[in-house]
Amino acid sequence: MGDHKYKVFSFLEKAVDFLFLSFIWAIMCVPIITIFPSTAAMFGVVRTWQLQKGEAGVFITFFKLFKENFKQSFGLSLIWSLVGLSLYLNFQIVSLTGSVVEMVIFIVSVLLSIIFILITIYVFPMMVHVKAKWHELVRNSFFLVVASPYSTMIIGVVTIGTVYFLLDNPAGLFFITSILAYFISYWFLKAISKLQIN
Repeated sequence: MGDHKYKVFSFLEKAVDFLFLSFIWAIMCVPIITIFPSTAAMFGVVRTWQLQKGEAGVFITFFKLFKENFKQSFGLSLIWSLVGLSLYLNFQIVSLTGSVVEMVIFIVSVLLSIIFILITIYVFPMMVHVKAKWHELVRNSFFLVVASPYSTMIIGVVTIGTVYFLLDNPAGLFFITSILAYFISYWFLKAISKLQIN
């Protein structure tokens, strides 16, 4: 009976941690410029859970990692915003009137956008797992996209499903984001351990 109560308590404690982490992340993303640092910190927290490192609470760990990764993640957010904007403008320019050239440009743009999104998903767990310069993080993330198609496919499908859910249920930002981060981090660590990126 005592063991059962302990398991229930552990489950509730972990559920509260997930809720609290999602809530902190959502609040810290209100200033748009802190979205990347906040997301890196969230992935850092779930990584400590999975690797069983550190005994500090969610709040302390989050802001410690937020501070540690702020400079790099903020710099990357500026570069990433420009890349994302250029891809978006490229779609706006291509009118698809039927010309072969425009069709080729459109297909290339779609492929680049998919790769861009997948790299974006991987770059956050990569940032808190590997100490490297931003371009090395992007390179390693791209390598992971190509070298781990199974993990990438699973992460991509679940992420898309979560995004669709959040579009209909925006309040989910306050509880589901940390669960998604945990899921992505799990498959990231699984893939990276096989490839031995460090």
